[in-house]
Amino acid sequence: MDADRIATGCGSVALAEHLVRATCLPGDELLYSWRSFEAYPIIAATSGATSVRVPNDAGHGHDLAAMAAAVTDRTRMVLVCNPNNPTGTAVRRGELDRFLGAVPEDVLVVIDEAYREFVTDAEVPDGLTYLDRPNVVVLRTLSKAWGLAGLRIGWLVAAPAVAAAVRKVVTPFSTSMAAQAGALAALGQADEVERRCALVVAERDRVTEALRKFVPDVPSSQANFVWLPLGDRAVEFGKACEARGVIVRPFAGDGVRVTIGTPAENDAFLAAAEAALA
Repeated sequence: MDADRIATGCGSVALAEHLVRATCLPGDELLYSWRSFEAYPIIAATSGATSVRVPNDAGHGHDLAAMAAAVTDRTRMVLVCNPNNPTGTAVRRGELDRFLGAVPEDVLVVIDEAYREFVTDAEVPDGLTYLDRPNVVVLRTLSKAWGLAGLRIGWLVAAPAVAAAVRKVVTPFSTSMAAQAGALAALGQADEVERRCALVVAERDRVTEALRKFVPDVPSSQANFVWLPLGDRAVEFGKACEARGVIVRPFAGDGVRVTIGTPAENDAFLAAAEAALA
């Protein structure tokens, strides 16, 4: 990618905030699926934009047809989290093609690929292949697979005019020298990152299969976590796991996100889950 198509920032979440700052005035609409990344409504609120939340479909993923139908003349930006956080579900190529064809060209479509390195489904497209469309932006981060969450560094790729607009509103000096050094060192270890991702994926599949004995509709995940659609039982389940020394992330009324750890950590979680759900 040419350098004029790239902008960096304090993780992809900061870049999402800068994109909203560059595109939305108070009253403009920011559209996204829900439940999705919890920062999206915060970003909208602090920018004065109006959140438009389109409910997830029955499979706990993005309902792109409903999202396309929800676009109005006030919509400035659409966020597509792929794979989706916290459900782990992923949008596949055909449905994303149809969606991009339906969204007006003056609406920015931001494909948030924070968990891209964990994708194993060949039908889940790489957002970078859509950059021939001038209204598409791809977000990536070094916080997840690359292990630099504490250093806060991410990047986006977009049309040169969009990237330039983002660079105008990025907080000056926000990407520290330590973060830059860590990023360069990490990028030089791509083979090691790929090896670690493969270990996570193997454990992800094992944990998913085990959980389906108790919760049959656990969706297939393309991220480094799995989603338990427990609804009103989510908070109670989180407390039961915590009582056994296992921390998970309950979302009241919706479900629980469980990050994949080492085999021993995952075994401890599965024992806690069985005690809570059996």
